[in-house]
Amino acid sequence: MSEAQEVTFDAPAAKKPTVKKARKPRKPPRRASFHKPAEKSGEPFPGLTRTACAAGCNEKGCAISGKVYCAHPTKGGLQAADQSDPAALKRLQAARTQLGVQIDPDRFK
Repeated sequence: MSEAQEVTFDAPAAKKPTVKKARKPRKPPRRASFHKPAEKSGEPFPGLTRTACAAGCNEKGCAISGKVYCAHPTKGGLQAADQSDPAALKRLQAARTQLGVQIDPDRFK
């Protein structure tokens, strides 16, 4: 038989035992309140800002137009069919004064 050289392997280095850190107990996540109590204010449309709709607006209708489309003063305003509705015009004017939005009278000259 043939004589093969003997192969020796080095033993792996001894690993240090790792100590696991104790886990901190998790706090339950804070839930956002979906039904915030309405703040009483003297504003005709509470929650209305230059970029956000009023608190009374939802997918069923707009608080300003009274219909299913948004009539926010800085987003689009009233549609042509509702320009003759005096109640909608009063609501739009109240929203404009609440936001401080003014129409330039020299715009169409």
